[in-house]
Amino acid sequence: MEPHTTHAGFSVQTPAYQGPLELLLDLIEQRKLLVNDIALADVTDEYIQHVRSQASFPMEAVANFIQIAATLLLIKSKSLIPDLTLTEEEQEDIKDLELRLKQYEQIREAARTLSRLFGRQVMLARGEKPTEPIFAPSKDLSPESLASALSDLLAALEKKEKLPEVRVRPMITIEEMMGKLAERVAHTMTLSFKEFSAGAKEKVEVIVSFLALLELVKQGAIDAAQHEQFADIRLTNTQASIPRY
Repeated sequence: MEPHTTHAGFSVQTPAYQGPLELLLDLIEQRKLLVNDIALADVTDEYIQHVRSQASFPMEAVANFIQIAATLLLIKSKSLIPDLTLTEEEQEDIKDLELRLKQYEQIREAARTLSRLFGRQVMLARGEKPTEPIFAPSKDLSPESLASALSDLLAALEKKEKLPEVRVRPMITIEEMMGKLAERVAHTMTLSFKEFSAGAKEKVEVIVSFLALLELVKQGAIDAAQHEQFADIRLTNTQASIPRY
């Protein structure tokens, strides 16, 4: 039975309607005949009688029934009149009908077989099966090819240019150094310049310390004495009220 689709969008099947190929194949199988021009000639009358007995056919199927009926009449005419000469087109129509019937017969037999097997053995359980990740690499994938691909990728990356790092170190001013030097001298009364500059981390701090020393001497805040050339400088607080020798 072929389905008939209604305007509602669902399919129904009715015993009053069969497709032309299905009807023709049923008539042949009832007589246990093979699909050939002899079998088609034998069932022509019954096929046409069945078509005439129907009150109506779906409009879209009428052309198919009429076309097959015309081919069947041509086959029967050929069987009754052996000397009847057919055109090339008519011969092609007969061959085409036989081929379509044989193909339809194979499909219908396969459908019957599937209907017998369907549901007997469950291939997949109901419900959603959890996904199992599977790694299926290509056959040409190898550690060497991966290493080569990674190397090419790294070579293609834009290289970052490392700029020279410049840091501005905090520098002590002469005024700050003068304050530190004056405070140290005030607490110790006398102080060696080497002792005062011993904690300097940079040469520039020693220079600033010496400039601060000169400025304090100029202001009269401290007194400096160097007894030998390149010897250490001794610093004395001039503000203290103690005897000086």
